[in-house]
Amino acid sequence: MASSPVVLFLHPDNPCNTSLLDTDGNLLYTVNTEHGQHSSTYIRNDDEEVIAWSQWRDVLPDKVSIGARPPISVDDWLRKSIVPFVDEVKFEDDLGRKYKWKGWSSGSSLELFTAEDGYKQPIARFMKPRKDCSTTPPTTVASARLVLDSRAVELRDTVVTSFLFLEKTRRIKENSLREFRVGIANWST
Repeated sequence: MASSPVVLFLHPDNPCNTSLLDTDGNLLYTVNTEHGQHSSTYIRNDDEEVIAWSQWRDVLPDKVSIGARPPISVDDWLRKSIVPFVDEVKFEDDLGRKYKWKGWSSGSSLELFTAEDGYKQPIARFMKPRKDCSTTPPTTVASARLVLDSRAVELRDTVVTSFLFLEKTRRIKENSLREFRVGIANWST
């Protein structure tokens, strides 16, 4: 019998500054970003230990540190597809098992797959918040959440960390594209 999925709610829906709560409202992770000469994002577990951090960089890929490991380029850990228009990001866990995040492109939602089943069934997926637009202002009817099956729970810290770092970058790219489109539209009028 398959176990129930583990649901982590993001409050607020911001991968740079959020709390991840379970269905009972227990705090499992906090994420905060400090802005200064270099912006850095810290992910802490429920014991308030930093399990990962990322130093933002404008031109080069962000630097990340997972656990007590020395900082590396995020691209050395989360390898993006070199094939154009493929929105996949691959990584391996400490045991050498292979994973692939899909849905990294603008407007998509991230889903994590494992090579163990040929990347067929997602083991984790992000579900964007749903809003009821019939109210003024629109109200949130379902919070943003990361849903993990039992396989993803085995490496929960890694799943959460990789998701948050990828989602941050995905949203920055999406916002930049949106601003570019608005700029082009304003320029042509």
